[in-house]
Amino acid sequence: MLGALALWSSGGSEQASVAQTRSALRAQGFKTELSDFDFSAPDDLRARAAALTHGEFQGPGFRDPAYGWSYRGRMELPDLTKAIGNDAALVVWQQDKLPSPLDDYPTWRRPGEGHDLWNVMEERVAEDAADLDAACAAALAGPFRFNLQASRGSFMLLPHLAALRALAQLLGTRAMLDLHHSDRDRAWTNLMASTRLVTGWQTEPTEISLIMRDGLAGFVYGTTWQVLQAGGWSDERLAALQREWESVDFLKALPETAAFDRASSTALCRLYRQQPMSSPGIKIGDLMKSPRVAWYTTYAYWREMRYRNHGTYEDEKALLLFYRDRELELRRAVQAPNWMEMRTLPGVTNAVFFQSKYPSRLSAMMNFRQMGIRITGGGQGGLSRAAEAEARRRLLVTAIALERYRGRHGSYPPSLQALVPTLLPSAPIDFMDGQPLRYRTAGDGHFVLYSVGLDCVDNGGKMESPQGRGEQFGFEMRLGPREKADLVWPRLATATEARAQQDEDERQAARRQADLEQRMEESEREMEADRRAKLEKLLAQAEAAQGAERPSASAASDPVHKGQRLSKLLRNPRTAGTNELSLQDMLTLRPAASQADSGMAVFELPISYEATTNAGHIHLLVDGGLDLSSRGEEGDRQTCERATNGNCLLGWTSTYDPPGKHVIQAEFICTTDSEREDDATNVQGPPVIYVSTNLVQFNPIYDHFDERGATLYAKLPESNGVYSIELLSPKGTRITTLTGSTSNGVINAHWNLLDEHGQRYTESEFDSIFSVTLPASGRSQRVKGP
Repeated sequence: MLGALALWSSGGSEQASVAQTRSALRAQGFKTELSDFDFSAPDDLRARAAALTHGEFQGPGFRDPAYGWSYRGRMELPDLTKAIGNDAALVVWQQDKLPSPLDDYPTWRRPGEGHDLWNVMEERVAEDAADLDAACAAALAGPFRFNLQASRGSFMLLPHLAALRALAQLLGTRAMLDLHHSDRDRAWTNLMASTRLVTGWQTEPTEISLIMRDGLAGFVYGTTWQVLQAGGWSDERLAALQREWESVDFLKALPETAAFDRASSTALCRLYRQQPMSSPGIKIGDLMKSPRVAWYTTYAYWREMRYRNHGTYEDEKALLLFYRDRELELRRAVQAPNWMEMRTLPGVTNAVFFQSKYPSRLSAMMNFRQMGIRITGGGQGGLSRAAEAEARRRLLVTAIALERYRGRHGSYPPSLQALVPTLLPSAPIDFMDGQPLRYRTAGDGHFVLYSVGLDCVDNGGKMESPQGRGEQFGFEMRLGPREKADLVWPRLATATEARAQQDEDERQAARRQADLEQRMEESEREMEADRRAKLEKLLAQAEAAQGAERPSASAASDPVHKGQRLSKLLRNPRTAGTNELSLQDMLTLRPAASQADSGMAVFELPISYEATTNAGHIHLLVDGGLDLSSRGEEGDRQTCERATNGNCLLGWTSTYDPPGKHVIQAEFICTTDSEREDDATNVQGPPVIYVSTNLVQFNPIYDHFDERGATLYAKLPESNGVYSIELLSPKGTRITTLTGSTSNGVINAHWNLLDEHGQRYTESEFDSIFSVTLPASGRSQRVKGP
């Protein structure tokens, strides 16, 4: 009892110590309360910010007709600064055709060629045209800030981050499309608007927001390189762009993030103490039955109570001091003249997490949040990300000044010193090591400009390969150890280098395609072997059941549903007459009229269609449910219809399953209106062996098409086959016919949506009829396809 009283009592000394620490920090000028922060925005800045996120932009992405879903969150653009050799890059917008990431997927790939990403980009940008125009106008109108509730601390919502990321991607996409179509003025507008997302954003002092702004700068860096390769820009435009990048500071706001984290984390401690604490719920009987469990439960309760009444005060004080030290470290770091000096300071290169001496959900939550921010930053801390952004900023300013010099003198200068003082106030310095930015001209009239990067090692202007980079939130992140490379403003790749890189990309794509197809074939073989092994067991059981004497009906095999035996409930008086059929007889499958040309196997059950559909759902269980597409979940593979005599007709499109033997049985599932288990009824009829003689096996992922065309796909039981595929409109009008042969047992024909007269097909669906002949066995079949 004395111990419990000690736990219940609040630590008055700890509380006084926290108050004293907070008072001392405030006297020193440190912010300690959320009320010290005001993240509200004036009406004009708030209005511009709202226009930037009004469109709920989701990024370019693509729609996959094979599965019928959209995937718009991931950036599906080519690398805007993809390395060609060591120090060159390719101008994306000059390419007649852009390979799509979808080309690595057999479902989408047309034999001999890939899909053109320009079409995907055109479609995606057109969807948001009006919102993009409004966002451009808002970005160019002036600075913007989002109206946020600082009082929410760690729970403050930041939905605008994803929208800004997607907007930058879409504006970059539009700039590439504009240059591709020779619309220079609009391309420049999109470039300036995307630049303003970085330079005009009055960023809230949260680490995740600053990391996002650094990511935006990296993406706009690539967009700017692409646009400037068009050349011929006026000095007035280039000067305005240069002023934008000269105005932004990526380092100044970092110390304030520690101040906000301090106020947020200590507010969490106070909130944690205010939450009601549930009773351990230990009774005397529980203590007698299981003293060990009762002890652990009570101990956990006491430990939580002690943390609330004592530990939270100690953590609150420790957090005040932890973030004071972190803020001082950041203040010293941002005063460093370059990264080489900055990285020697404490808390710069290594992640610093708060360590509490109490194991609690609160400390775990705070550290988990910090780890999440670290992951969002691609494994880098806020300082290193800001250092890279600052290095890129200086490269951008210098590159723009070099373009202005060429516009005035007709060529690039022999050294950067020639830019001083007309275009730059002083020689540009690399933020990484404090030395002048590295610069050299190329023989073809272009130049290479670079920073040594975070490792501060000069690698001669070597760009990082695409394999060394990943993607996080649409922006660059590092995967594994950092490659020895520099931050480079590359030269323009020569035609010879571009062709060599294109050939290499095609070779790599072909290898990836071959590897993917091989893995798919291996996976299909494994699945088929597993299916056959399970099917053999089912066939043996079905043969044994057919040879055995059928057991007499029992109450167990004829359950009650809503107070009535199922055999009575499902009985069809029109066909049963005076016969009293058992439930198993009623669920025994009987072949109905053949529909071979449709690939449909039809079975009749002597049960009432109306009673069945009113009481539940009936379908065919194929091979014990090994193939889920055969169980009717998709709706296309099975049908349940009313026969003229009132019985149930079950249809199964067997062309989507392998030919040969199958075990099928009827399965009836009752609906239930209550939570009683005896109201839920699942009954299966006797298994029946069915032999499918199909010569084709379709795949449901090819049952869809889009504006890029359709893939007509089928597997054959023999390697060699000759086929003809007749395409019909939903009304039965002939569209065109595709013919061909195969030597690998797979029909994989692409239709470009042009009919036999060269007109584009515009309806949303069509039918196909496959006519197949197998020369080796002489078999042939005509069957309805997808």
